Amino acid sequence: MTNRSRSRISRRSLLKGTAGLSAAAAIAPRAVRAKQFSGSLTVWGVVSFTTEGDELLGQQMKDWGEANGVDVEYVANQGSDYTTKVATAVEADAVPDVVMMLGDLTHFYADQDRLVDLTDVYNGLKDLAGGMYSNLLPHVQVGDKIFSIPMESDLSVMYARLDLIEKVSGNRNVPTTLDELEALAREINAPPQTFGIGLVLGRTPDGAGNITQLILSDGGTLVDEQGQPAINNPGTISALTRVQRWWNDKLIPPDSPSWDDSSNNKAYLSGQAAFVFNPASIFAALEKDDPDLLADTMQAQNPAGSAGSFPTVGCWSWSIFANSPNIDAAKAMITAIMQPDKLQAVYEKVGGRWYPVYRDLSQAKFWVDRPFFADFPEIIDSARPVWYPAQASPQLLTQLSAVDQKLIIAEMAQDVVVSGKSPEDAAAAAQEKMVLAFKEAAQ
Repeated sequence: MTNRSRSRISRRSLLKGTAGLSAAAAIAPRAVRAKQFSGSLTVWGVVSFTTEGDELLGQQMKDWGEANGVDVEYVANQGSDYTTKVATAVEADAVPDVVMMLGDLTHFYADQDRLVDLTDVYNGLKDLAGGMYSNLLPHVQVGDKIFSIPMESDLSVMYARLDLIEKVSGNRNVPTTLDELEALAREINAPPQTFGIGLVLGRTPDGAGNITQLILSDGGTLVDEQGQPAINNPGTISALTRVQRWWNDKLIPPDSPSWDDSSNNKAYLSGQAAFVFNPASIFAALEKDDPDLLADTMQAQNPAGSAGSFPTVGCWSWSIFANSPNIDAAKAMITAIMQPDKLQAVYEKVGGRWYPVYRDLSQAKFWVDRPFFADFPEIIDSARPVWYPAQASPQLLTQLSAVDQKLIIAEMAQDVVVSGKSPEDAAAAAQEKMVLAFKEAAQ
């Protein structure tokens, strides 16, 4: 980016690892630390794509439990069917005590009075290490209460093969528009070895996220100013037209409609795709296992469509289900693992897939040494929410969460590539599904 509006922290205050964190930021509130607990806690999360990160997070929970008389078990689940697994557990009245919430799942379950009010926990954490990014708050707040504690900033970027770009263009400049992306992809495309665009077309959260980003870039929206379903619009049709053209011209791998949330990672890492859109898990894998490919990779903001480039940001967060028999212990455990030094240690093991929720952590040595992430704070602050142009409300976010769970947007993409529907018909079908989902969620 050329506009760097983010606030700068002086070089003296740069964190070296986590050694620069204040004592106040590195310890739990005194009242929480003093209390003793008993019993057990079961925690569900989603894999970070690094075994080391999952293990460290689980070990932090276990260490807290051993110090406080609580048996803590952490289970890292696959992301592709995670929301269904949580929903099944809820229906069976067998939910874990603490659950990692993806996207706006917090609103979905808070609206059903299934979650514990965590406003007290949030208030004890929100000002640590420069404070949490304010753009994350709408994803976890319902009315004046906080029902989930953000543990990472979730944003996607474009990964681009600089060596392949150079081979066809003579330079290593990443495309800044979707039209430039398509032109380069056509020249690079050499199936079945290499495909130009590794777009996720599976019925997964990543599939919905990839399509939503294209919709926003072409000026489309999911809702109107009143917060009513409005996905059937020219911007959506334009985005679907792009996707259908890319598919018909074989710029996208033919198995993409069956991809899960890890498939585009694998496609890029194996050389099957020249461009993909994904969170920073790919960077972590490259840094660890393939420094040569990393040297030929750029992690850049998503290209602009006809309306511009509008990044989206969300968060993964910790919630406590109201039927947990050990709520106080769960609150204390979350408070402990949400201390900035603990989080930064996990971020480093994850290798960048999870970006900080605390502003000052962006200046930790780990991030400063990796200029790939230099624009992330600005992207978070300038993000366009998926509920644009409406104002966020508990009901609207609950309704959009229902759309996510039903994978309506991913199904819309499959309509144009698998079923062969026209973009107009696919958008119209998605509109009908959204109207029904909104109605059901509002009941």
